[in-house]
Order: sequence, then structure tokens, then C-alpha cells
Amino acid sequence: MKRHVGMLVLALLVVAALLATTVAFKVDFTESALVKTFGKTTRHIDGAKEAGLAFKWPWPVQKLIRYDVRTMVFEDTSTELQTRDKQNLLLTLSCAWRIADPVKFNASIQTPKAAQDRIRDLLRSAKSDVVGSHNLEDFINTDPKKMLIASIEAEILAPVRRVAMEDNGVEVIAVGLKSLGLPEPVTQIVIEAMKAERQRDVRRYEAAGEAQATAIRERAKSASNQILEFANRKAAEIRTEGDRAAATYYKEFAKDERFSMFLRSLESLKKELESKAVILLDGSQLPAVGFFQEGPSLKPFDSPPGTAGSTGKTEANHGK
Repeated sequence: MKRHVGMLVLALLVVAALLATTVAFKVDFTESALVKTFGKTTRHIDGAKEAGLAFKWPWPVQKLIRYDVRTMVFEDTSTELQTRDKQNLLLTLSCAWRIADPVKFNASIQTPKAAQDRIRDLLRSAKSDVVGSHNLEDFINTDPKKMLIASIEAEILAPVRRVAMEDNGVEVIAVGLKSLGLPEPVTQIVIEAMKAERQRDVRRYEAAGEAQATAIRERAKSASNQILEFANRKAAEIRTEGDRAAATYYKEFAKDERFSMFLRSLESLKKELESKAVILLDGSQLPAVGFFQEGPSLKPFDSPPGTAGSTGKTEANHGK
């Protein structure tokens, strides 16, 4: 009897555990849970506000559906589109989205994969319209101020966000241009345009540099002329002062002109013979040498009587 009671208690515990797992459930703060009674949603539990343990009737009376409400991200496939100026552009988008209304989401689209496919369709339609309303230079430009990437992303996001929320309870948080590409013919055209623009910049910089160089040369030339004029005036003043000082000596030189010329010739010769060299002096070329060619103008010397010179002279006279 006791054995049967033990088995009965064990069976009751197992049944209670099974019932507990079917009627009790836990909702995490990153989730939203829907309780459906006979296929109709009768309860919504927002994990951000009501996280914890909750209860429901077991199946088939009630059914529990969970949704992860964290932000999810996916990348759209690269699509070739045409801009307003008839240029082809390869565009890839990234998208961040989340389930904002689980009730509407469950009623319309139900699964995250289906929601992602629906958003991708909306993105393709929106980006085709937006790209077609812009020129290529709004996407690719050497001047960052002329690029309208942020504006283009906002233009794509607006219709996608509105339709996804109204129809499916999905909040599209952000849309970004992940990559931009050009088909090969367009790429060559863009490269040539960029090269031409760079060449214009080069010519502009060269012209500015040449103008600056010309201005510098003109300033240097003007400064040089001013310095030369000042130096010439100063030299003239010095020469005038020298002539004035020399005039005081001309009176002394005039007293004995030949002696004065001799002194000036010595001074000139001293300067010409300053270097250590062997110099052949030509009186016709150097007037100062003329004073040394004639020798000293001294009277002949007569020997005293009784010297050899005197004897020779007497003998000569006797011989006569």
C-alpha cells in the first residue's frame, strides 16, 4: 500500500512539473512575447517593462510566440542604377531595423526573415527613385562639400520607414550607403574628369606662384636700385670729400712738381710691386722707372796727389 502511495505521489509530481513547463514561462528584457488564445492574440508582454516569470494556459488553449526586439542589421545586394545625368552607378546599402509593434508584426509578416525580405524590396524601390533624382557628382566628387551622401540616405530612409511601420510594425532605424562603385566605362570617364580638374588646380597654383615670384623679383629689383642709388650717392660724397682733402696738398706739390711726381711714382711703384714676383720694368710703360734709369747726378771724383789714380794721370801727361 505504501508502495502504491509513493508511486502515486511521484506521478503527481511529474504531472505537476509538466504542467508547470507548459503554463509558466520567462520573458527576457530583450524580448516581446505574444500569448494567443485559440489563434487570436490576447496578451502582449513587453520584456523591457515586464521581464520575468509569466503564466498561460497550456496548448491548445493558448500558444506563446517570442520575438527578439533588438536591432538587427543586414546588407542589401549591389544594384546598378542610373543617375539623373544618365550615368550608371553601383550602389550597396546597409539597413538597421527592429520589431517595434509585435502584434502588427505577427499579424502581417510573422518571421524576421520575411520582414528582412520585405524591407529589402522597399529599399530597392526607394533607392532607384532617389538615385534617379540626383546627378553623379552628388555621390562622387573631389569636393566633399558637394557630396550629398547624408541627404541621399535620408531620402531613401523616409519612405521605407513609413511603409514598414504602417504595414508591418517594423521600425527601420537607419539606412547607410555601404559602397559606391562605377562600371568600367563610367570609371574611366570619372577618372578623366578628375584628372582635368586636378590639372586646373595645378595651373591655378602655378599662376599664383608665378605671380608671387614676379612680385618678389620686383620688390628685390626695387630694393637693389635703392641700395645702388644710395651707394652711388655715398661714393660721390666720399670722392668729393677726398678731392677737397687732396686740394690742401696740391699747394705743397706745386712748390716742387718734379719732386712731387717722384713721390707719387714711388707710391705707385710700391703698390705695383706688393706681390712677390719677378717683374721686368719698362720705363716707357711705367713712368716712375724713369727716375732710376739716369742714375745719380754726381760730379766726377778727383783722386788726391800720390795715389794710384793721380800717378796714372801724371804718367799719361808725361807720355803726351
